[in-house]
Amino acid sequence: MPDKIKLIAAIDAAEASALGGDRSGDLSNERALAIDAFSGKNIEPADEGRSQVVDWTVFETIQWILPSLTRIFANGDNVVEFSPLGPEDEEVAEQESDYLNYLVTQKNNWFLTLLTWFQDALLTKNAYCLAFMEEKLRTEKQTYMKQSDESLALLLEEDGIEVVEARSYPDPDAEPQMAQDPMTGQPVMAPPRNLHDVIVRKTTPSKRLQFKVLPPENVLVGEDTPDFTTENCSYFEYFEDCTISDLRSMGFDIPDDIASDIDNNTDIDSARSRYNEDLDQAESPDPAMRMVRARTIFIKQDYDEDGIAELQRVVRVGNEILERQEVSRIPVASIVPFINTHRHIGASVADLTFDLQRIKTALLRGGLDSLYLSQNPRHAVSDKVNLDDMLVSRPGGVVRMKDGSVPAEGHVIPLSTEFTLPQTLEGLRHMDTVIEARVGVNKMFQGIDDSAINDHNRIGQLSTMAAQRVEQIARVFANGVEYLFSLAHELIIKSGHQSEVVKLKGNWVTIDPTQWRSGRDMRVVAPFAAGNKDTLVARLMTIAALQEKALAGGLPIVNAEDAYNTVIELTKASDFPAPEKFWTDPKMIPPPPPPPDYTMMAIEVENKKADNQAADSQADSETAKYKADLDAAMEKYRADLTAETQIALAQIKEGQQANLERLKAGLKVSDAALAIENGKGSVIPIGNAFDALAATLGQTMNKLDQTIAAVSAEKEIVRDDRGKVVGTKLKAVQ
Repeated sequence: MPDKIKLIAAIDAAEASALGGDRSGDLSNERALAIDAFSGKNIEPADEGRSQVVDWTVFETIQWILPSLTRIFANGDNVVEFSPLGPEDEEVAEQESDYLNYLVTQKNNWFLTLLTWFQDALLTKNAYCLAFMEEKLRTEKQTYMKQSDESLALLLEEDGIEVVEARSYPDPDAEPQMAQDPMTGQPVMAPPRNLHDVIVRKTTPSKRLQFKVLPPENVLVGEDTPDFTTENCSYFEYFEDCTISDLRSMGFDIPDDIASDIDNNTDIDSARSRYNEDLDQAESPDPAMRMVRARTIFIKQDYDEDGIAELQRVVRVGNEILERQEVSRIPVASIVPFINTHRHIGASVADLTFDLQRIKTALLRGGLDSLYLSQNPRHAVSDKVNLDDMLVSRPGGVVRMKDGSVPAEGHVIPLSTEFTLPQTLEGLRHMDTVIEARVGVNKMFQGIDDSAINDHNRIGQLSTMAAQRVEQIARVFANGVEYLFSLAHELIIKSGHQSEVVKLKGNWVTIDPTQWRSGRDMRVVAPFAAGNKDTLVARLMTIAALQEKALAGGLPIVNAEDAYNTVIELTKASDFPAPEKFWTDPKMIPPPPPPPDYTMMAIEVENKKADNQAADSQADSETAKYKADLDAAMEKYRADLTAETQIALAQIKEGQQANLERLKAGLKVSDAALAIENGKGSVIPIGNAFDALAATLGQTMNKLDQTIAAVSAEKEIVRDDRGKVVGTKLKAVQ
């Protein structure tokens, strides 16, 4: 069985030799002195009556460097980017990079985190930033008034809703309404609807990626750590003082009387607490509010006794182990401005400037004392002078002397004191050059040297030299920033981060971290440019001008994406944090339609001509066939019609002749005496009437022959304006 006693013993042994374990050791004392110097404390008071002024060199130097460092890493939305694993992975890697930068820089107070982290490093050597996924329940009370039954039902359907207090009452503004009694069927007055006033407690779980800058004095690091990072650290611990209630809210079950030692009376605690914020805190009468020291420890130890030491994460209060679990790495990023090779603890800016601050303080005090003595010199006086009057130095003041004394007798003799303030100022200027040599910060880099405002070459050279020093610090810090982002990436993957829809680079995209890949290569893309920002802008403008000339000359070395990258960097250098608002990525512009293929167009024209010719030929053949069929049909129709007409006429004639004969025989009258009256009132012989009818039928047959001839006449083809056959028509009958 694993033995917790062995684990505690291993922690105690590592703590005893850890860097920072001795709260009163050299490392803690150096940090305390640096904090005092940064705060301008008078840690070396002068004798009474002498100047007590304190120089602020440590504060000024750090504050001049900080803006350049924070501008490098907090001047845009993209700090790091992932390298794709293949051509098919480029889009996914870019999306991961954008979303990780969004979570770190937009969903957290990234600037304040950087400012605190970097200031700790510049002041107290190594600085540490913890990355963690905060999971907590957010509880709030909400009051809802005059809710209907439907609104109340919808409210109670939400997750995490608990009714604390409720009151129901009839709606006072409801109008009376009639309803039918289901028992009797009689109309009755319907009761008014109910309204509800409720107080609910809403509990919402939240999970957020968070960062916390750890106070360096609360951190212990294994003495065998080979470099300034925590990647190869065998022992790492940070502690914080919290209440028992805080630990219980984290899920730990601990008794009220758990033992814990809190020591806030060290030098570094006194340096931090300028107004005694953390010293001699009163003991709370509430056991749940008692302060205890919670230690979070990362140690390599063979807890399961398999012969291989694993990295353990342990939460310890006193001698109690509250939690233990195996982890892959320490989620803390470490930075230092000046590394000490093969050692964890490096050097800070305060280390390089603290002695200079002491020297400048001594020079200032001496020069001011000289100024004070030149204005109020010392005197040698006899017993004839009133000492009380002599000790008061004021304009128009009177010094009394004893009776019988004469001023000319030499009762008051001024003591000469050399005025050294000019030499003091020269000495201070020399110390400024020493600071420039050590740290790289000068007046040109700060932008406050009026005497050199027209010496552009000098400004450029000194600013560049100073910027190189700051750039070197930034590149060392970049290693810690990259490690911090990799920790954030790992936490997002392992914590089951839910997918969400966010706006990245002006586009709404759906992010699903469950599809991300771990172990990606990452690099910092923040531009390492410090000092004179105008120099960076000028360089980018030079690049843009060269690109413009290349485009004008037709050289295939610049494309739209190259020009886009240049203007993006130029906009960032102009201190605009969101350059995508000013420029459109060429990748987002749809490609123009391809130019027409004239060869294909010519082929299409020829095909259309051939199709038209084939269609015309087919129409002509169909027209000829139609004409031949029509002529044959008309000939047959005309022959049939002529035969039928002749037969009908013959039958009519035979029938009329027979009828006439029968009529003659029946009437027994002479053929010459028979007569009929025509429509015009004249009388004609019946025999002549039959002859007239025969003549009329003959005329009808002639007209019919003409009609048949017209129908069977020759046809002609009808074409449109383009010459295409659209139909046929009969030729005019001559």
